[in-house]
Amino acid sequence: MAQREQANVPLLLTIGGVSGFLIIVLAIGIQAWFLREVQREVAQKWDTTPLQPITDIKRQQETNISTFRWVDKDKKRVAIPIDDAMRIIAQQNQATAPATQQAQK
Repeated sequence: MAQREQANVPLLLTIGGVSGFLIIVLAIGIQAWFLREVQREVAQKWDTTPLQPITDIKRQQETNISTFRWVDKDKKRVAIPIDDAMRIIAQQNQATAPATQQAQK
């Protein structure tokens, strides 16, 4: 009669356990890699995308300080560019500085 071979149960259980453990480790690793890539992508988008409201406010402020415009047309008040205003103030101070220095002596 032919002998019937028995399956090596401990070996099969060991191979099954190790395979199951490796599948779990692989799934956790893939999930961690995916989440890291998502985080990197989001960070890259936040770093390169300008915040539109802030950009608009900055552009409006630069326009306000660099152009002539009416502040109050009824009272005939005009805003002038800041560079021109600084130049005018410096000229006024130069004109009044010699008189002030002579009065102090």
